[in-house]
Amino acid sequence: MPARKNLIRLKASTQQYDWGKSGSASLAARLAKNAINHGFEIDESKSYAEIWMGTHPNGPAHLFDDPSTPLLSLISSDPTFYLGETLVRKWPSTTHIPYLFKVLSIKKALPLQAHPDKGLAEQLQLKDPSNFVDANHKPEIAVAIGEPLSVTSSGTEGGDVLIGDKEAAFTGFVGFRPLEEIKRFLQKVPEIAKAIGDAMLVASFTQHPSSDLLKQLYGALLRRGVEAREEVADSIAKLEQRIKKGGSLGVPDGDELARLVLKVNAQYPGDAGVLATVFFMNFAKLNKGEGIYIGADEVHAYLEGDIIECMAVSDNVVNAAFDSPETLASQINTFVDMLTYTARPVSHWSLPREAYQHSRECRTWKYDPPLEEFVVLGTMLDSTRARTEHLGAVRGPTIGIVTKGKAKIAVSRGNENLELDEGAVVYVPPGNDIHVELLEGRGPDRTGEIWWSCFGV
Repeated sequence: MPARKNLIRLKASTQQYDWGKSGSASLAARLAKNAINHGFEIDESKSYAEIWMGTHPNGPAHLFDDPSTPLLSLISSDPTFYLGETLVRKWPSTTHIPYLFKVLSIKKALPLQAHPDKGLAEQLQLKDPSNFVDANHKPEIAVAIGEPLSVTSSGTEGGDVLIGDKEAAFTGFVGFRPLEEIKRFLQKVPEIAKAIGDAMLVASFTQHPSSDLLKQLYGALLRRGVEAREEVADSIAKLEQRIKKGGSLGVPDGDELARLVLKVNAQYPGDAGVLATVFFMNFAKLNKGEGIYIGADEVHAYLEGDIIECMAVSDNVVNAAFDSPETLASQINTFVDMLTYTARPVSHWSLPREAYQHSRECRTWKYDPPLEEFVVLGTMLDSTRARTEHLGAVRGPTIGIVTKGKAKIAVSRGNENLELDEGAVVYVPPGNDIHVELLEGRGPDRTGEIWWSCFGV
């Protein structure tokens, strides 16, 4: 058995999806210099979408000092030490960390998507194991960590059409709008009904809005986005022309909605997702440090910004727009059937930050979603007034990443410590107090940030 270690630097994984920011404009790429290291060089022509920190087989972490050794192998050598007795007893059949921790850098809309609950995930894996490699659910949270989009969006697709408040650092589509809002859009924006292609269904919904009729409407629109793509694209083109000629949508927040149509259609011209997001879903705008929670079977499509993301350990996703019709055709029916059709204001998905009870110096915030797999923490330090933090021990594993500044991290067991620059990732077994000292603040405010995900708080 290898010698036990209480502070382990990790070599994370990266994912290069085309919705990611390009080159050094991507926070994920800039952090990857230390999260990956080992010869990692940024290619300015490539998109860098995500950093993964966890044990999921699609992007497992390895030991930084021994890159051939997966973190999962180290954990499996002594699960009780590296995961904790609580976790081993709760899920005795696995030695995976129960969460997947990520940094995302988004330049354009991700596919319109939802993540299955456990029951559906099991069915999908049995039916299609090549695309659904695990049988777990995937509820997730997102916390904005980037600079305001008014500063950073010039490098994004459609970035000349700025959406959101001046301080917004992230935007995305989350959950369905209240039914009365959707009804109003259908009455005032005729291009939506034209794209849906079923006047009687639209009339039924506007007369008596319901979740069941919303499911039928949404399904009709998404299916026609695959089966009658040219007709849907024609409706969107006419709407775009009307907006560009100065035509009013005649609804509350119509100017913002019009700008959203232009922005999303510039990214995915003629895609049914343009209408399925802008007029059916809430538009979330997060300032830095604000978060949202997306439960299983909830519709969402992130649009722009840099975020911390954490989810139950899964890579299961079902898409319905913002991808090729060939890719989407086999997924649409599953997607339409799986959604909850919860239709509420955007505040329903807000995840407030709270004081962290194990923070000794009150410099760490907690984001605590309604699930058992993880809690996310954000430690905010300042070179002049708040250089240190002390986090009390928890009963499960902790992963941390330095996203700003240079810090020294020490643990209470084994007298182990590491000096870590931006992007460095660490793993801390349960039962360790964690002491953080900011060695070098960055930016005009000379600050530092470390983000953590942990079990057993």
